Amino acid sequence: MKKIIKTPFANMYEEASFSSQLVTQGIMWEIADIMDQKGDWIQLRTPDGYKAWAQNFSTLNLNHEMEKMIISLPKLMIHTPFLPIFEKAGMDTPRKAVAAMGASFPYLRKDGDVYEVLMPDGSTGYLKQRPLTVTDTRDVILYAAGELLGCSYFWGGKTENGCDCSGITQMCFMIAGIQLPRDASQQIKVLKEYPVEIKNAKPGDLAFFQNDKGNITHVAIMRRSSEFIHSSGEVKLNSFDPEAIYYSEKLDRMLEGIYSIDQLIGKDQS
Repeated sequence: MKKIIKTPFANMYEEASFSSQLVTQGIMWEIADIMDQKGDWIQLRTPDGYKAWAQNFSTLNLNHEMEKMIISLPKLMIHTPFLPIFEKAGMDTPRKAVAAMGASFPYLRKDGDVYEVLMPDGSTGYLKQRPLTVTDTRDVILYAAGELLGCSYFWGGKTENGCDCSGITQMCFMIAGIQLPRDASQQIKVLKEYPVEIKNAKPGDLAFFQNDKGNITHVAIMRRSSEFIHSSGEVKLNSFDPEAIYYSEKLDRMLEGIYSIDQLIGKDQS
């Protein structure tokens, strides 16, 4: 059996307990496989392969009819933070829900920038989202990351409500049409064979950082050859350039390497 995440985001824990460590989040319209159940807790496997426990109240059962409908409908990728969803197209009714960045909504019809979207419970709602002004994959990644500047750090988070370092990279790449694994230690494995020097780094390339034991503990999105966006305390800018105002000596020292994303996006866009 499969479940649909019905809330804007669903906190997911290492064990079936609120006292357990929060490790990730599900996002509205993600479809997850049920792996186990303990009372009101269900262990889910999210589309990125992550297994964690969530409260059943944040999900709905996915029946066959709904699954067929989802497959048949076009999808709208949310790239606007805190996007409200309304009951009516005029958007003059109380807010029905909020769509998180990185969510992919099936929609029934489109009128300009207004979409009639399908909700997980089978009802419909209306949202307005302007198209992106950029189309290059690297530019989309940087646009999404820029929209998150100033958002709070939140361990296990991957939305604009609060995100951790690998949550922001996974979300921004998802908006650009690329699915990355959830954790920084997993993400580096996808790119490990494609290192680049700092001076040759392009916007959207990923920088990884290690602790004293050599374990990958952090990831950032390169903005320029020495500047990067990451989530640490908050989503912010830092630099590897000692002369830059945003220079971080600590992160400069922890840098494991920078890796090209060319193979993920195709050489024609690199």
